[in-house]
Amino acid sequence: MDAVAKKRTIKVRNPLDLLTTLSGMAVCLVVGGYGWAAVTTLFGGGTLFGYGHDAVPCVATGDMGLDSDSGNWLLRPHAGIEVVPTHVNLCTQNPSAGQRLWYTLENLPGTVTLIVAVLVTYLALQRARNQGPYSSGFAAKLRFLGWFLLADSVLRPTIQIYASRRLWTSMADGPMDHSWQPVWACLLAGIALVTLARIMTAGTAMREDLEGVV
Repeated sequence: MDAVAKKRTIKVRNPLDLLTTLSGMAVCLVVGGYGWAAVTTLFGGGTLFGYGHDAVPCVATGDMGLDSDSGNWLLRPHAGIEVVPTHVNLCTQNPSAGQRLWYTLENLPGTVTLIVAVLVTYLALQRARNQGPYSSGFAAKLRFLGWFLLADSVLRPTIQIYASRRLWTSMADGPMDHSWQPVWACLLAGIALVTLARIMTAGTAMREDLEGVV
């Protein structure tokens, strides 16, 4: 009877297995994709951050309001109608070293954010799957990711706008219409993760106290 009961026992899968697998796939795609881009750029067949044989660094403007008399347009707006072209790109086929540098600095922060977020999420889920969600390692990784996203929400737009303006001034005269604002998604996610890390830390301490009593 015991043998039959054991055979009928259903193996309970860890509920975090699917998330861990998906996050692992995301890590492979992100790291592998940038790694492949780096290799192809090194051998002259690809582009990465403004480097490579066919790289064309560009900088996008903000919203630029122009009236109907300020230029020649394919359409003909009526009198008093404002033409608002958005995301006008300035590109150079023969970038200087400085232009490549500013283009890299403009795009690199977003890439770093993506790689760090995907990698830390994978490591946190691995720790939660192996040791449970109420573990010091899982809480520490959540806390790190939360503070990273909070810092990223402020530093990333600051760096990007500064680099964009420097790249803009190397391609055109006149001010660049870009206003600074935090990355709201990262800001809110960072606050949520830091709060969740504190909850997990308190839960871990309670679990350790109960295990000590038992």
